[in-house]
Amino acid sequence: MSISLSWELNSLYSSEDDFNRDLARVEKLFSAQEDLKKAILNLQEGKKVLQELSSYAECLVAQDPADPKGHAKEAEASRLEEMAEAAGFQLGLRLGELSEEAFSQLLTDSDLEGITFYVQELHDLAKCKGPKECEEVISALTCDGYHSLWALYQTITGKIRVGKEKLSIGQADNLLSSPDRKVREQTFADWTEAWKGEADLLAQLLNNIGGFRLGMYEIRGWEDPLYEPLLLNRMERKTLDAMWDEVVKAKPVFLEYLAHKARLLGVDKLSWVDLEVPLVKTREVPFEKGAALVMEEFEKFHPKMAEFTKKALENRWIEAEDRPGKAAGGFCVALPASGESRIFMTYKGTQENVVVLAHELGHAYHNECLKDLPYFSQQAQMNVAETASTFAEMIVIDQSIQLAQDPQEKLQLLDDKLQRAVSYFLNLHARLLFEEAFYAERKKGFVSAERLCELMESAQREAFGDSLSSYFPYFWGAKLHFFYTRFPFYNFPYTFGYLLSNGLYARAKGGKFGDKFDAFLQDTGRMQVEDLAQKHLGVDLREPAFWRESVQVLVDDVRQFKEL
Repeated sequence: MSISLSWELNSLYSSEDDFNRDLARVEKLFSAQEDLKKAILNLQEGKKVLQELSSYAECLVAQDPADPKGHAKEAEASRLEEMAEAAGFQLGLRLGELSEEAFSQLLTDSDLEGITFYVQELHDLAKCKGPKECEEVISALTCDGYHSLWALYQTITGKIRVGKEKLSIGQADNLLSSPDRKVREQTFADWTEAWKGEADLLAQLLNNIGGFRLGMYEIRGWEDPLYEPLLLNRMERKTLDAMWDEVVKAKPVFLEYLAHKARLLGVDKLSWVDLEVPLVKTREVPFEKGAALVMEEFEKFHPKMAEFTKKALENRWIEAEDRPGKAAGGFCVALPASGESRIFMTYKGTQENVVVLAHELGHAYHNECLKDLPYFSQQAQMNVAETASTFAEMIVIDQSIQLAQDPQEKLQLLDDKLQRAVSYFLNLHARLLFEEAFYAERKKGFVSAERLCELMESAQREAFGDSLSSYFPYFWGAKLHFFYTRFPFYNFPYTFGYLLSNGLYARAKGGKFGDKFDAFLQDTGRMQVEDLAQKHLGVDLREPAFWRESVQVLVDDVRQFKEL
């Protein structure tokens, strides 16, 4: 099978007229409706088409951050997203004004079958927010103010060039895991200088985002900055605390892994750029071979996943070309109106790239499992969305480890797996610690670039137990998650999803699990996570037992790694 490295977008919107037609349709759907039920159904249809528009625009900006047409489309979609938020808020107010009897009666309407969980959320969320007049002002200011800061971050970072070769940040990021330590160190020095050069401007952006968010929280009476991300992730604080407690307890074992890897590499301590370095020089994996490997491992677990991957490749849903001028990172977007997905990454032939491909295909498969449900029941939040992607990673990594005959190959594969555990446990914990510290200081005033670097290095030292020889103070600027305005605290959901997928995968080893996995994914947009885990796994996420069991799998991997 011949595979293209570039995606195909024209089938989504072949002309400006097509895009503008959907814009007009969405705007009309978000207009006020006297009939309450019709307002609910119009909001659902409008949001469905709007996500198609937004995802398409995001793809245009990612493939070329300097493209003004892409940014213009993103701005148009962003304007409608503010309308969607306003329409949702107004609808929530109307739902809240109903008597308990009238609201209960509404939920029994056959036309709303399958979306009652979301309607209940709209009702409850409106009651958590501030006065109507304040919320209307907030909504009016977010499009050209708050959310435009995310677009500005993309523009700034898209123009950054690293080192003498003027690499894009995506290309330079790949070199940071080069097996050649001199290449890593030089790239890291150039990388640091590039981010340092934009630090003052990025600090201004981050402070504006944080300041707006805190002001909004004050109006709503939300004292804890974690209140909103927990609400959005449909999870309780007790669940978050139970998870992190088990991660922190297991930290000494992962520090042992880092120390052992340092000895294998012949250094006293790992540096920041040693964390993702392969232990042995690995052969380049061409994209076609990497895709074939992912399909092969998916086939062993669940043939439907392999069939889906083949479809995604044949239909050119993946942008993987290694070229200058692309945005950094990787993502998968859902296109619910067309029932498709698009995946963005920069593929350079590393084992890490293969795992990223599996990760994003996991997201796309999740979208596939949800596409036939009513749109409001497709709204899986970030923490459970990351479950599907990390589960897909695990399928590829774990099967490769089991089949490896050569001890050196097994060592390298185990190291790849543990690198990811370190990222989900220690790196993500550092991000959470940084954001908590940043918001605490932002309440008192502006936080300078220099102070942000101090907070970041302090968080990294705490999370990594001061086990590294160097850190990356400018990580706060280089990590786009801190600047994403539509989802605060874009960190702990990754760890949640990773550990939840560990628990799912442990159960998948016991026999045929593919259909059960699909059923789990189909419920991710219509349940609280505690209820989801109770229904499909029979566990209470508020208690430490499940998290301890999930962490233990990786503790055992560390022991095996040290024995090889």
